[in-house]
Amino acid sequence: MPIHHIKLIDRRDVATGTKLFIFEKPAGLTFKPGQYAGFTLINPAETDAAGNTRRFSLLSIPDDEHIAIAMRIQHSAYKQVLNALPLGSEVKFAGPTGTFTLHEDTATPAVFIAGGIGITPFYSMIRHATQCHSPRKLYLFYGNQQPDHAAFLSELKQLQQDNPHFQLIATVDKPNETWEGETGYITQAMIKKYIPDIFEPIYYVCGSPAMVTMVQEMLAEMDIDEDRICTEDFPGY
Repeated sequence: MPIHHIKLIDRRDVATGTKLFIFEKPAGLTFKPGQYAGFTLINPAETDAAGNTRRFSLLSIPDDEHIAIAMRIQHSAYKQVLNALPLGSEVKFAGPTGTFTLHEDTATPAVFIAGGIGITPFYSMIRHATQCHSPRKLYLFYGNQQPDHAAFLSELKQLQQDNPHFQLIATVDKPNETWEGETGYITQAMIKKYIPDIFEPIYYVCGSPAMVTMVQEMLAEMDIDEDRICTEDFPGY
C-alpha cells in the first residue's frame, strides 16, 4: 500500500465535540465510498500507547478535490495533537482500504444504521449515490444523544431533498423544543415503521463497538439473515 505525505488544509467544527479535517488529495487517488485510510502523525509532540496512527472512514466522495475525515475530539494524545496541528502541516496517508462498501445490486435497498460519528462512511455513500443519480433505495437511521451532537444533519436533510430514493430517519435521546425527528434509541419498532419489507434490504451498521453489537443483536432478533448485515465499529481513541 503506497504511503503519501498530505497537508492539512482546513479544520472546523461540524457538531458539538466533532470536527472536520480537510487534507490534500494524493494525485490519482481512487476509492469506494465507505472505505477508510490510515493517518499517521509525523514526530508528534505527544504520543501514547496506542501509537501515532489511526484509521478513519473517508467522508469524501471520489470526485472531491480534497480528502476529508471527521472525528469526535476526545482526550487521546493522537486527537489532541491532530486538533492542534498547524494548517499546512503534513501527515502520512495510507490507503484507502476496507470492504464496508455498498453492494452492487441497485435493486436491493440499503438500510444504514449510524450511531454518532459512525455517520461518516454513510455520508460518503449517500452523497455519491445522489451525485450518480442511483436508483437504489437508501434509508438512514441516525442516532445521537441530542440534536447538536448530530454532525452533517442539515446536509443530510438537503440530500433527502435532492435524492428521491433517500430517506433520513434521525433520532435523539434528549430532544429540544425544536426537534422534529424521532426520539429514543433505534428500535425494532422504528425500523419496521419505515422499512416496508424488513427482509429485503442489506443492513449496514456503524458506530461504537457497543452500539454495533447492540444493533446486531436487535437485527438477529428480527430474524434478519446475518449474511445481510455488514458492520464497522469505531473505537473511541
